[in-house]
Amino acid sequence: MPQNPNLSRIQTIVVLMMENRSFDHMLGYLSLPPFNRTDVDGLSNDPAWVARATNADNGRSVAPFLSNNPYSLPDDFDPPHERENIANHLGAPVNGVFPMNGFVSAIPNSVSANPAARDLVMSYFGAAEVPTNHFLASNFAICDRWFCSLPTGTQPNRLVSMSGTSWIDHNTNPLPNQDLVYDWLTARGISWRVYHQGIPFFTLMKDRIGDILNNNALFRSFEHFESDLTNTPPDQLPQVIFVEPTYGDAPHLGASTDDHAPSGVSDGQEFLMQVYNAVTASPSFWKSAVLIIDYDEHGGFFDHVSPPLIATPPPKPNLYPSFSSLGVRVPGFVVSPFVAPGSVSHAVLDHTSVLKFFAEKFDANGSYSSAVDARPVSSVSQVLDFSNPILDPPAAPALEVYLSGRLVPPAVTVPTPATPLQKAFSDAVVNMKLQGADASHAKFGALLKKM
Repeated sequence: MPQNPNLSRIQTIVVLMMENRSFDHMLGYLSLPPFNRTDVDGLSNDPAWVARATNADNGRSVAPFLSNNPYSLPDDFDPPHERENIANHLGAPVNGVFPMNGFVSAIPNSVSANPAARDLVMSYFGAAEVPTNHFLASNFAICDRWFCSLPTGTQPNRLVSMSGTSWIDHNTNPLPNQDLVYDWLTARGISWRVYHQGIPFFTLMKDRIGDILNNNALFRSFEHFESDLTNTPPDQLPQVIFVEPTYGDAPHLGASTDDHAPSGVSDGQEFLMQVYNAVTASPSFWKSAVLIIDYDEHGGFFDHVSPPLIATPPPKPNLYPSFSSLGVRVPGFVVSPFVAPGSVSHAVLDHTSVLKFFAEKFDANGSYSSAVDARPVSSVSQVLDFSNPILDPPAAPALEVYLSGRLVPPAVTVPTPATPLQKAFSDAVVNMKLQGADASHAKFGALLKKM
């Protein structure tokens, strides 16, 4: 595949994956009054549309509704979203189209029997509740056909996003050691780094822990992110940067910022604005950067768009049954000088679209892997527009009033390991200690001191 010559204008690609929210839940409001954006496939007030989107639950009808609370969800309200749960969310396809009508009824009563809590999976936010989303959508590019790669949970989707394949179809512990995009980049001499707020996700892989603990050139605290981008010439920075929030399922200090329920989204909105401010602080960095923001999967929150019937077989026969479709649609943002302001891409994308973009940019043959190359989704490069660069990025809005409604988080949170993902993070901390991390560790000591 010949390389797009415009890609030479990009020096750094920054990738940030958040957690567990759907497109309609976070951006669907854009097609409603007062914005009425006909270019966005979002929510509608049309009675026929509302009737199709309405879910049934224990004899009740639950239509999409506006939530005015971005700060919290009921304690422990985390709708299950493993493979079998999501099959119920989508419903049985008719002529290849999923009805998307099982989001509420799929919630077990053991999670919540309270209708007011159950109905929250049918809620959506408006501009006032997600001000960073609104700012980014108004000034850069959003993608209204970005689907998670698999109709299943966090770990398999993150594995596909970071390797092109997953050896598991359910969250599990321990996480299997797979080659990741880190290895692909290293093999091609492409520099990379992870800036992490809390415990990085791939601490769940035992063979990654040594680098995470000791290699500050590859795994660096997020507190250095803005200063590094501002004070280092772009050609001396990594060519690919991954940014990770504080995961709510991991032991952590202060607030979680990944948007994972039962946390609200206000802390995530602040985190996204911090990332935006960092990538735009230095004109020299900004003028050649691309920031990609997506979500690993929908976390049980509703969306009205039926996922495309793009099959994903397991990497080895009989590991698990093939998936027949992509997962639920999730928010996708591309923030860069090289997008049309306030634009919407309707290209079909999934998490491997980032890997395709890496292949176009960094591989001599434009190839990531046979599985990724063959996947019938577009590259993130399809969202880019090099015709009129945004050389002066707009100033971010102040969030002080918005954030003043937040609850004060605990000083330290150690989730009870009730799910495989929580257990995996809990065990990762044990493995960090076994590899020498203690209260004196430069990055993790403050957390380990409190555990």
